[in-house]
Amino acid sequence: MEAHKLRRMRVLLTSQPGYGHFRPLLPLAHALLAEGHEVRVATSASFAPVVEREGLPAEPAGLDFLHGDDSTIPAALRPPPEADTLATFFAYKFVRMTAGRLAADVVALASRWLPDVIVRETTEYGGLLAAQALGLPSAAVQVATPTLMSEAVLAEVAIALDELRRPLGLDPDPALAALRDEFVVCFAPPALHDPGVPLPNGLRSFHPGVPEPAEPLGELVDGLGVHRPLVYATLGTVFTDPEYQLPFFTAVRDGLVDVPVDLLMAIGPTGEPAAFGAQRPGALVVRYVAQRRVLDRSAVAVCHGGYGTLLDCIDAAVPLVVVPLGADQYLNAATVQRLGIGMIVEEESMSPQTVRDAVTLLLDDRAPQRSRLAALRHEWRALPGPDEAARGVVSLALAHRP
Repeated sequence: MEAHKLRRMRVLLTSQPGYGHFRPLLPLAHALLAEGHEVRVATSASFAPVVEREGLPAEPAGLDFLHGDDSTIPAALRPPPEADTLATFFAYKFVRMTAGRLAADVVALASRWLPDVIVRETTEYGGLLAAQALGLPSAAVQVATPTLMSEAVLAEVAIALDELRRPLGLDPDPALAALRDEFVVCFAPPALHDPGVPLPNGLRSFHPGVPEPAEPLGELVDGLGVHRPLVYATLGTVFTDPEYQLPFFTAVRDGLVDVPVDLLMAIGPTGEPAAFGAQRPGALVVRYVAQRRVLDRSAVAVCHGGYGTLLDCIDAAVPLVVVPLGADQYLNAATVQRLGIGMIVEEESMSPQTVRDAVTLLLDDRAPQRSRLAALRHEWRALPGPDEAARGVVSLALAHRP
């Protein structure tokens, strides 16, 4: 540990330009800063303000787009119709579309700010390529469930990465040796991992740390969940299309209209609260809220099953009603069901009545989901914290430097 403090390291984080991709990097980033190391984040120029709001310097790199907003992706770069499976879509969007551009920009960045180690989030592959081109060590922070990285997905990723290696002067790596042995920081409880799916060799589990009290939630939000149980509903920051929003939030609103609960619906940064009309007393519609703080006072969360929301609910011991809509949410819903920490409502069967039934069941203090969540949270919080993850990353850099 003393050796870590003797050398000030430069750590470059790389991320797809979406909050759900960037946020898992934050516990590590702040732990590194607390140890006196320099940290920068390479991501799209349009996403830089989000990075800077978290107190981190941003380096514009790669395709300038925003994850979840297809209008920011040039039509020629969008996944083609033949990318119609999870494996082909993933390899196209997260490797072919983005990785080569970001890798080239990071290599150029190294001429004026050479990092000692590059840490990517696990859907961002440009950082991995740049590290190999620069002869630097690399690590990763897990975003989304590791179950997503099936052998079928990895096979497509290997093909796409090899296409990008040649312009960088790198040899092919069809077996993904570098990727499979990479040090992966996973801020998630091990119980979430599907026991039937092999994990990366270098994956290590940590707890991200209990969040410090943030800025006040605001007078309207602060009054919720005080005298009655609070139900929190969200679709995260990506599934913000009205095609998802209107049926989801309308069913939640109508299903709980006469249930003795407070209701907070966070509809996303591009949503329009007025579209949901006037709300009953004790119900509020907002674009964005400090989710982790809200969950500390919530009794039930109704969500799509995004990985970040799932982790927040576990750490707050809040049972979930999950309505999976796409991406990795079906895998996360299966995990919720396997662990018995919530209820699943299929999109096709979502209605005011199915929402009401699921929420009412979970509001019961005797619901077994509550005790299971408490045990899971206890196991997770017993793991090493982000300071240990930071030391692991610094050790990589120290081992590489003369």
